Amino acid sequence: MGISINDKNFRRFIASFKSKMNRSIPKALNSSGNKVRELILDRTSRGVGLSGSFKRYSRDYEGYRRDKGRGLTPDLNFSGRMLSNMDVEKVSTTKVLVSFKRNEEQKKAKLNQKTRPFFGVRPQEKKFVAEAFARQLRRDL
Repeated sequence: MGISINDKNFRRFIASFKSKMNRSIPKALNSSGNKVRELILDRTSRGVGLSGSFKRYSRDYEGYRRDKGRGLTPDLNFSGRMLSNMDVEKVSTTKVLVSFKRNEEQKKAKLNQKTRPFFGVRPQEKKFVAEAFARQLRRDL
């Protein structure tokens, strides 16, 4: 008993599949980039950075925050502009970049990163990013 494959139909199927993959991968990358952004925002709002809870604000800064009616839990959110400026940008068909759109917010993030590292993915979060990629890819294919 032999199995035969129609070569013409098979080639057409492969070409169609390649085309779908080429369109789906950038969407899946964008989805995983958005997941990274979501994880950072969620973690930061809870006062947790890349290596655990954020260190306390200085006494002077706590006083300043109290005078301005802000909370004392370190969450890197005073005006909301820095974290809301975080965005996912397509770099190429195989790469996205999670960054800050405005230079002013990028400078704030760099300063915060030195004292309270927050920008990145924790090892236990990598699976969520991979799942977001796979879920979007399955949806498109």
